[in-house]
Amino acid sequence: MIWDAARRASDAALRHFVAGIALLALAAYVAVYAFGLADRPIRSDAVSYYLYLPAWIIDGDPTFETESIACCQGADLPGARRWPANGRWIDPVPIGVAVLMLPFFAGADLLTRWSNMPRDGYSLYYQHFAGLAGVVYFLVGLAALRWYLRRHFSTGVTLATLVTITFGTNLFHYGTYDSTFSHAYSFCLIALLVMLTERWWATPTTFDTIAIGVVSGLIVLTRHPNAIFLAIVPLYDLTRVRARVGAFAAIAGLGVACLAPQLLIYKQTTGQWLVNAYVGGGFTFGSPHLVDVLFSVKKGLFFWSPALLLAVFGLFVSRGAVRRWVLPAGVVVALHTYVVASWHVWDYGGSYGHRAFTDGFALFAVFIASAFAWASTRRRAKAIVSAATAAAIALSLFQMTQYWIGVIPTGGPTWPEYRAHFLRLR
Repeated sequence: MIWDAARRASDAALRHFVAGIALLALAAYVAVYAFGLADRPIRSDAVSYYLYLPAWIIDGDPTFETESIACCQGADLPGARRWPANGRWIDPVPIGVAVLMLPFFAGADLLTRWSNMPRDGYSLYYQHFAGLAGVVYFLVGLAALRWYLRRHFSTGVTLATLVTITFGTNLFHYGTYDSTFSHAYSFCLIALLVMLTERWWATPTTFDTIAIGVVSGLIVLTRHPNAIFLAIVPLYDLTRVRARVGAFAAIAGLGVACLAPQLLIYKQTTGQWLVNAYVGGGFTFGSPHLVDVLFSVKKGLFFWSPALLLAVFGLFVSRGAVRRWVLPAGVVVALHTYVVASWHVWDYGGSYGHRAFTDGFALFAVFIASAFAWASTRRRAKAIVSAATAAAIALSLFQMTQYWIGVIPTGGPTWPEYRAHFLRLR
């Protein structure tokens, strides 16, 4: 009877997991701004991601000149830069986040008009509709991930995996505190791609072919380097790629169609179809900071999210249909790590943990679930893994709180700083 009650509770918790996280995320979001932990949602990198919307819709000027005059008499524009060859404004980030945020911006614009507030793109409704958009995409990503995990794992394993990936990493942070950054959007899109890839290979449909093409285009539009993740689609079943050449051509065509507006923006602004919009920045592929991005105290992936080590173990113990993900996940995560480590700012600036990896957490989750499934059949391993994971989640949540209240610096601590503030709130 006790086991039946526990199973029913677990089923209910999984069934309502996304709704529960929605309430918790909304409470955290309100707390961030009610207690002044952050000044406004549209800040830092989010300014660049958001900038397209007021320029397109309010100013009707995609060149950003109107925006720069209104802001800074044409001399400067936060979030954009002048292209050296012709002096035109270029936004260093692509349009993907703005496209995905567009329905929320439209709602904010209608409310702003109705309430006679300043229609400048940055007043109250614009700020918080932009912030809540990221929360919504974070939740959609969790829902897609839950759908996939539940197909292959028990209720308990699925629930444990969702809790671990949400709270044992910086995912919850980027779904709430920094929800206007691109990472909640990318997490959502890649989670959808994982879900669609398995469905498409199992039973191909026109709808899923179109969906993969559109999602693939949006992944690249949101963060260009994330084009690497598109490789999971053919790598999932290399033996049957030739048989689906026509479908892959359709997917590629849809993806390119989604990218066309971005390419036109680049062409109009710079005279070139493909450019590095980060003026003065780029990759150093000959000297990647691999150890730093994975293990350093400053921003190391496994240092700040040790629960992700479960995914490494899960690669070797995965069973059944999940084994199909070993090749695509192994190849894509390895390439993505190399690209991240080769960026000239390898720590990716201000962040809680290393934010460049947050985008691909759906792939990590597959193998975290595999590790939990393996441990669930071994009493001693189950106790050890459960205790270690609970400790890792508790540490992650505590350190996230430290980051929110300013104990941990945004640029990452040195080792002496980390030791001095370990498990302290001041």
